Amino acid sequence: MLITQSDYHRIYRVINSLLINENANPATASMYFSTFGAFILEHHFKVKAKPKGGLAAYNLDGKHILFADQREDGHVSGAGENFHCWIEADDWAIDFMAPAFSESAPGLLIPSKMFQRPLSAMAASINDLAQSGDFFYHPEPDATSRRFADWRKHPMIGDLAIVATNWFRKSPKKIQASITVQDRGGKTNLVPLIGNSLAGAW
Repeated sequence: MLITQSDYHRIYRVINSLLINENANPATASMYFSTFGAFILEHHFKVKAKPKGGLAAYNLDGKHILFADQREDGHVSGAGENFHCWIEADDWAIDFMAPAFSESAPGLLIPSKMFQRPLSAMAASINDLAQSGDFFYHPEPDATSRRFADWRKHPMIGDLAIVATNWFRKSPKKIQASITVQDRGGKTNLVPLIGNSLAGAW
């Protein structure tokens, strides 16, 4: 394991809390979770962490979750609107959005768990997700670069990444139960540390 479940949970909750405060769109949440998560991993754990984007498929408790668009030729692609972002770091795949999956799609009832798996455990194809915890990624670098280039033009993105990194503390250090953030208009807001409890790992 690259990081402990306790630290994974803290990173998820920090990012989740900031997103809720910003009324962020769940459809773009994976971009926040992967970018801010990679930033925290590099700063606090000194690992080279890179956000990736494209097609993502999971078997979680027997439920097959697919982030992709159907193409006209019958194949699926992660280069369109239905994409997903994750992190690759030191040969590990980490998805800090996994505990919030049940909130991202109506009627998707799965427990909140940590998703941190070695990249070597990735399934050979999208059709090989036989067991719970199996996953398959197909990065789309060009589409991801374009998407992130537009997204990063918003000044608050960088500000929030710094806030997330400053709020996070590695366990067993004490982490603040809430922080005060100031928007660009000078208005302050108390942001409580909130998020789903984890029921183990995938």
